Parts: sequence; structure tokens; C-alpha cells
Amino acid sequence: MRRFVRFMLVALSAAFLAILSNAQQSAPASAPTSAAITNADVIALVSAGLSDDLVIAKIHAANATNFDTSVDGLKSLKAASVSNAVIHLMIDPSAVPPAPGGVAATGDPDDPNSPHPLGIYIRAKGPDGAVHLTRLEGVTSKGMKTSGILAHEFSYGIAKAHTQAVIDGSKAPVEVTDTNPVFYAYIPENDSSFRGGTISVRDFLLVKLDVKGNTRVINTTSIGFASVSTGSDDKARQGFSSEPVKPGIYKLTLANPLPAGEYAFQQSGRMFYDFGIQPAQ
Repeated sequence: MRRFVRFMLVALSAAFLAILSNAQQSAPASAPTSAAITNADVIALVSAGLSDDLVIAKIHAANATNFDTSVDGLKSLKAASVSNAVIHLMIDPSAVPPAPGGVAATGDPDDPNSPHPLGIYIRAKGPDGAVHLTRLEGVTSKGMKTSGILAHEFSYGIAKAHTQAVIDGSKAPVEVTDTNPVFYAYIPENDSSFRGGTISVRDFLLVKLDVKGNTRVINTTSIGFASVSTGSDDKARQGFSSEPVKPGIYKLTLANPLPAGEYAFQQSGRMFYDFGIQPAQ
């Protein structure tokens, strides 16, 4: 009986890893840089979770464009959740596009009550001693890896195996020394172009990332005894509350100060808005 249980656990683990590997290999490849960028390329970038500013930068960097901006072409772009800002640029690539989501940044850039381009911002003291509002650039995990498979098999499923989302770099581009920063999310209620689709502040999780060499990882799937669970590890989740400041602006307050380490607001599994807390020198 124990051999049969062990055989079934190994078979389940192998099947799960095979499905995961096939899913990663089937991801659409990016078009060669020398080819004209098309509607299909833009849709692929948006589907991969790239932010509007990155998609716009890709369009500007392309050697040539071949966009279908007919009525049918625009309908297909909107159906694929391409934002108005990106579509505006596709219609006229020579024009200066509006800020992502069509929100213009005006007034004091460090004033959270001023309009800002869509996104999540961290408000903390900078190296100059002044408090700044800094946008967290979104990053998509570069892939998945597994851990604990052998221990899982030899313990007959008692020890859990995991799949982990992997993010390049041991540190985020934004690092602060304040252990209790405040965050602001700009999500206009009359616009659905945050990351190319409708979004709510409740769709975000604040998680702690584990540094592994030159990468940061977080568990996304756990395989136990005859069970598989998906979602971020409960131990990695950090509490926070949200409150509306004005239409489309939400203040995010930590439940507790954060120890030094790497963190991110996680959206839709593989999209992360990362930052780090570093001790003051």
C-alpha cells in the first residue's frame, strides 16, 4: 500500500511539472527587433502583463510599425484589453502619448492628492531627507522553478513541494529605509486601462520575497499529500488596509512595520510591483 501511495504521489508530481513546463514553453515569443511591430505584437505584450509605459517604449523603439487602426482593428485591440493610451499611440506613433490611462500628472509630484499616472506609489523619506512619492514599476516574473520534490517523494507527501515565481535581481529598483512607508494606488474609477484591464485595489496582495542568489522568489503552488494548492504562501503575506482618498486614489496603510527585506504588491499571480526595505546606514 505504501508503495502504491508513493507511486501515485510521484506520478501526480511528474504530471503537474509536465503541465507547468508545457505552459511555459508555449508562451508567445517576441517578434524580431528588425520586423515591423503589429497589433498582434502589442496584444502579446499586454497579455504578458507589461505596463503601458513599457509597451509604449517598445513601440517608440521599433524600427517600423504596421498597425491596423481600422474600426475592426480598434475593436480587436479593445477586446484584448489594450489601453486607450497605447491605442492612441498606435493611431499616431509620432504623437506624444498621454500618461498611462489618460491621466495627466500635474501639480506637486510628491503630493498624493495630485493626479498621477496609473500605478502604485510608495511615499517615504529619500536620501535627501525629504518625503517623496515614487512609482513602483511593475515586473513580470521571468519563469517558475520547483523545490522540495525529492523530500516530497521520499516522505510520502508529508514534506511539501513547491513551485516558485522567479523575479530577476536580488534587489528592487526602489529601496527605502522607512520601515513603515505609506502607499497610494491610482486607479481611476471611470477607466479600465490599469495594466490593460479592469482592476480593483482588492486585487493586490502585499508579499515578502525570498532572495535566492541574484533572484527573488515566492511560492505560488504547494503540493502536499494527495493535494495541490495555488496562491501565495500565507506566511509571505503582509497585512495592509486601503481607504479611498478621492475618486480613483486609494491610500494603502501597513498593518505593521516591515522588517528589512524585499517586498512586492502582487497582482494576477505573476505581476509584481516590487520595493525593498533597507536598514539605514
